[in-house]
Amino acid sequence: MDINIADLFCGIGGIAEAVHLWRQPTASDNTVAAEHRQRITPKIGTAIDIDQSVAHLYQRHHGIIPQCSTIESLQAVSLKPTDSSRAAEKLDMWWMSPPCQPYTRRGLQRGDKDSRSLALANLIRLIPSERPRWIGLENVPAFEGSQHHQRLRQTLTKTGYQFREYLICPTAMGIPMRRKRFYLLATQNGKPLADFSCRLQQQPLAKFVDNDTWNDPTLHVPADLLQHYQPAMNILDIHDSTAISACFTSAYGKSHIKSGSYLRCHNRHLVRRFSPNEIANLMGFRENFFSSSELGQRSQYRLIGNSLAVHVVCVLLSMLLLND
Repeated sequence: MDINIADLFCGIGGIAEAVHLWRQPTASDNTVAAEHRQRITPKIGTAIDIDQSVAHLYQRHHGIIPQCSTIESLQAVSLKPTDSSRAAEKLDMWWMSPPCQPYTRRGLQRGDKDSRSLALANLIRLIPSERPRWIGLENVPAFEGSQHHQRLRQTLTKTGYQFREYLICPTAMGIPMRRKRFYLLATQNGKPLADFSCRLQQQPLAKFVDNDTWNDPTLHVPADLLQHYQPAMNILDIHDSTAISACFTSAYGKSHIKSGSYLRCHNRHLVRRFSPNEIANLMGFRENFFSSSELGQRSQYRLIGNSLAVHVVCVLLSMLLLND
C-alpha cells in the first residue's frame, strides 16, 4: 500500500530522509513490524517550501522538485496528477514543520500575531475539509501551550482524530546532540497512539566527525575570536566519549555563541566549528549529505539548523503507520 506524504515546509527534506531510513530493515524488527514494512510503502507525494534554494538538493536526494509556494495561500493540499484530465488526489499524510520563530525563546514569541505563523493557521483551517489519514507536526518545545497549539488540538478533537504529543531529544536514541522538540502525531484510526519508549546507549561524538575536516581552514576559529568568546562558547573535546553537543541552530557559523558546539583537539592545538556534513550526520541525514551541493557554507548551516532530527522522526513515523 502506497502512502503519499505531503512534506510541508519541506526545507532539505527531514521527513523524506526519515522515509528513506524507515525503508531500511532493522535488527530490532519483530515479525509483525517486518510484515508491515513489506506491505506499507511511504513516499513523498509532494513537497512545498517558499525557499527556492532547497530545490536542487531536495531533488537530488529525494527525486522530486519541491513546489515553491506560500502555504498560507493554499486552498487544498493535493497531489497533482500526471494526466491533466484527472482530478488532483488528496494525500494520505501531512507532515508539518512550520517556522519556529513565532514560538522560540530567542524570538519575539508573537505567536499567532507573527506573519510567519499564517501558514500553519491555514493548514489547521484545512484539516476538517481535507481530513488526511495521518498528521505529524514538529516544532520547538515552546510551541506547546501556544494559541496555534490549542487551536490544532481543538480542530483535531472536533474532526475525530486520535492524537498524542511528545517532547523528545535525540539523546534518548543515543545521539550525542541535544535537540529537544515538540512532536504531535494524529490519526483517524481509533487506536490510541503508543508512548515513545526508545532508550539507547549514547554513541561517541567522534563517530559523527570526519577527521579530514580538521584540515579545512574555513572551519577554524581564529585566535582573537576564541580569546574574546571562549568563556561563552560550548567547546567539546573530540576524545571525550561522554561529550554531547548543544543544539545547532540556523545561526551557526554566523553567531559565535548559543548556536551550537565547537570541537577542540589538543593534539592539533585548534578549535573548529562542526562542518555542515557533520551536523547532518548528527541529525540523522545520509553520509556526505551536502557534498557536491551548490549551496554555500552559510546556507548549509541555515538549512540544517532548521531541519529535523531524522532518527526521532523515523521512530515516530513507524509508530504512526504501524498503528493500524
